Amino acid sequence: MRSFLFSSFFPLVLLFAGPVRAEEAPPRALACLSRWYAVRPVRVGDAWHAQVGAATFPWDDGRTKSFEEKLASPDLEDTFSQPYVSGPVRPVTRENEDPGRIRFDPLFLATYGDRPARVDVVEIVFLGQRLKVHRKVAPAFLRVAERLERALRDTPSLRPYLRSLGGTFSWRKIARTQRQSAHSYGVSLDLNVALSHYWDWARPREPVRWTNQIPPAIVEAFEAEGFIWGGRWYHYDTMHFEYRPELLDAACR
Repeated sequence: MRSFLFSSFFPLVLLFAGPVRAEEAPPRALACLSRWYAVRPVRVGDAWHAQVGAATFPWDDGRTKSFEEKLASPDLEDTFSQPYVSGPVRPVTRENEDPGRIRFDPLFLATYGDRPARVDVVEIVFLGQRLKVHRKVAPAFLRVAERLERALRDTPSLRPYLRSLGGTFSWRKIARTQRQSAHSYGVSLDLNVALSHYWDWARPREPVRWTNQIPPAIVEAFEAEGFIWGGRWYHYDTMHFEYRPELLDAACR
């Protein structure tokens, strides 16, 4: 059983009077999001929306989109359109199978901060290295560190992958896009770049050929505490771990 803790930001709010029938319950994933983010389900007419901060967004915008369109302009439903599956590490060969790369920026901006000065960053010691991460996620990072310390005692050969850690808090856009990087919120961590692989560094870039050398024990430690791994993407980024507990919470599926 996963040990990362549930936290509730907002209660369910319905914008109509009377009892809620089963068919009027919010989509399961939308209801579950309030465990992890500053969002609450609201009923607007006959459709479910998400109140995120002061704004309200449709759960499903009704548009049929390509994968690239989901990346560039997703609704919240799109962020769950590719299930994230933990477990054994396997090559990812299905084109554009990138569970977790689709992010709904307003959700993260409302939860973690919409500008650098509003991101509540604290310094933690992670395997002897000082890292800056978001205060809300710091406990999860520290639990991962505890798991990795135990793994290192059993398997010292993991140590090189866990040196020269970085990529925690860094307010920036994803390269060549207008999408905010997850590192902007202090919820991500990158392993030793020298022992990692990234699809955009490969030559030739096309066709994409998945590759990885990160040991499964490291992946398991992060996933057990609510972090997804970029090595489970067709567009692989094997150094990258990102706190996305909703994608590992069975109640959200």
